[in-house]
Amino acid sequence: MAGSLRARLLVIIVLVTSFTAAVTGASVAYVVRDWVYEDAQQAVLTAFRHDMERFDDQPTMENLLGDYLVTTSDGGVVQPGTVPPGTVPSSMSADLRATPSIYRFQRLADGRLLVGHSSSKHPYLIYSVQPLEGVQQRLRQLMTFVALATLGGALLGGLAGVLVARAVTRPLRRVQDVASAVAAGDSTARLPETSLAELRELSVNFNGMLDRQNESLDVLRRQDERSRRFASDVSHELRSPLAALVPAAEVLREEADAMAAESSGHPDLARAARMVASEVDGLAQLLDDLLEITRLDAGVAQVRAEEFDLVATVREALDARGWSGVRIDGPGELWVNADRRRVVAVVTNLVGNALRHGAPPVTVSMHRWAQQGDGGAVVEVRDHGGGVPEGHEDLIFDRLHKAQAARSRGAGGGAGLGLAIARDNARLLGGDVDYRRDGATTVFRAWFRG
Repeated sequence: MAGSLRARLLVIIVLVTSFTAAVTGASVAYVVRDWVYEDAQQAVLTAFRHDMERFDDQPTMENLLGDYLVTTSDGGVVQPGTVPPGTVPSSMSADLRATPSIYRFQRLADGRLLVGHSSSKHPYLIYSVQPLEGVQQRLRQLMTFVALATLGGALLGGLAGVLVARAVTRPLRRVQDVASAVAAGDSTARLPETSLAELRELSVNFNGMLDRQNESLDVLRRQDERSRRFASDVSHELRSPLAALVPAAEVLREEADAMAAESSGHPDLARAARMVASEVDGLAQLLDDLLEITRLDAGVAQVRAEEFDLVATVREALDARGWSGVRIDGPGELWVNADRRRVVAVVTNLVGNALRHGAPPVTVSMHRWAQQGDGGAVVEVRDHGGGVPEGHEDLIFDRLHKAQAARSRGAGGGAGLGLAIARDNARLLGGDVDYRRDGATTVFRAWFRG
């Protein structure tokens, strides 16, 4: 069961202290109770002995109090006194007759004390029943004292528990505070030095772990920065030659179409020309993706909002890429206030992914984002393919991730950047991208503020 360590320590200390106080109080009460009875009995016996010594010297009824029971050795009553009939047990009478000059006493069921005496100086057996004065009152006082002592012990235990729990958990709170600070991004947070031997090693190890973690993070940051700079530099270096290759590739494609139209053309040469043109286009798209990723990582990506019709813009973008087979499902117009270029990047990357990895028909539907009232929009791209392979659902938006390891860009697989770019741009626009299966269809949904 979950709970606070301080509360558990406090409860344990209070319980142990209360139990100890209760057991100690009960033991003291038991011992003192016997002492109280013994003291009261001794007082009764002392008074009775004093009277009997005086009577033994002058055994006349005038020297004996009237509340004493006086019998002969054979049981005859000389003076009834105040002792109720049948009070004296036969065993006591037998002892007194058998052994003259002795005293016997017995505590009765009602708490009073029966005492008896016989003497060789006279033939009488003398009995008296006396209350044990003050015993009950003293016992009540004793029980009250024990109860108060137990309660006081519990209170002291609670106070001690608070102090002990605070002292024990204070170092743990320091660890928690430092861990929270590190989790919040404070790489300089450290545990303070302590004089406690039990915690000194923990502080040293914990701080050492944080130092090593910072060193590792610094190395990773430097490596990541070098990788980003390298990708940016390479992309920019490739931009100029690719800019020259793209129109050359277009010329090759036109020549290939011309050769295919002539019966005397060379089919192998035409296929090679188309392949070169296609690879140049793919390389140009990959370069654009890398540059976009570089800008997003560098934090220099800007959002330039403008009013535009989302439906018309999506239709134009699909037509420009020759994706005439994609069906558009939406209202006649859907005006939004967003970054047109980034919206197009989101939609075209999702549609391109559906065309490469899904199955026709591919449908793009658009509607207003209900949570944003009249401002935002939602775009859904559906295809009838098999969907994302099991185990890859949470990874498909990672950069360079490919659900099929053997898939290559040449086989229509892409570089694994499209979905990552779509999500990053959607988030820049105040939205996101997610994936789900809807019956036999695969759905990628993007939404953004507008």
